[in-house]
Parts: sequence; structure tokens; C-alpha cells
Amino acid sequence: MTRVWTPYPGFPKRIGNIERQAEHEKHWDGLTQYFGINDRFQPPACSKPASKSSLEKSMVSAIAEGDFGKAEKMSDRLATRELAVKIVQATNCRDFVQSKQEVEASRAAQKRKKQIASGFVAKQRWETKSNVGYM
Repeated sequence: MTRVWTPYPGFPKRIGNIERQAEHEKHWDGLTQYFGINDRFQPPACSKPASKSSLEKSMVSAIAEGDFGKAEKMSDRLATRELAVKIVQATNCRDFVQSKQEVEASRAAQKRKKQIASGFVAKQRWETKSNVGYM
């Protein structure tokens, strides 16, 4: 029985994980281009202070009480929530862009179908132009 050398135990299993991770990173890179794309529609930060959510208020109260462990957990939850909101907005934007591109592609395809196959477009224009006066 011959043994095949592997750099570490479980090497073949990790190759699948690496491929899966590369696929996830490619998907993530596709989404990150849409992060913050609609920020220009938000009012400027200096115009009015943002209202705090209940999680932010409880985090501030935990800091005031001196319970920094609880405040750190709340901070992590808040960061996760904000990232989830950004991901949802980026996904919606990506889907909108894809649907708009599909609509434009179908319009271009219909426009190509409407054109005459032959090269006598100028002749057709001339014939329809000459018939305008007789109607």
C-alpha cells in the first residue's frame, strides 16, 4: 500500500473548500461594486442627526453602566445588521441593473428584427415619402 504525500491531513477536503471559497469571493466581489451606490440620494450627515435605534441606545447605556462585554456584543450585532442592510441594498441594485440590461438587450433585438433584411432601406424611405402626398 503506497501512501500519497499530502501537505497536511485532510488536504483533498480542503481543496473543495478552497474552490468554494474562491466562488464565494467572486460572488462577493460582484456585490461590493454596488456598495454605497445610492448614498448620493441620502441627506448629508450634517443636515440632521440620525435617530438612534434601540440597540444603539442600549449599547450606550451598557457603556454608561460599565458593562463593556455586553456593549461589545451589541456593537458586533449592530455592525452585522448594518452589513446585512448594505448587502441587501447591493443585491437589489445588482438585480435592477441586470433587469435593465435584459430589457435593453430585448429592445435592441426587436429593433434589429424590424429592420429590412436587404440593403434597400433608402429605397423604401423614398417610396413611402413619395406616397405621403397622395393620401
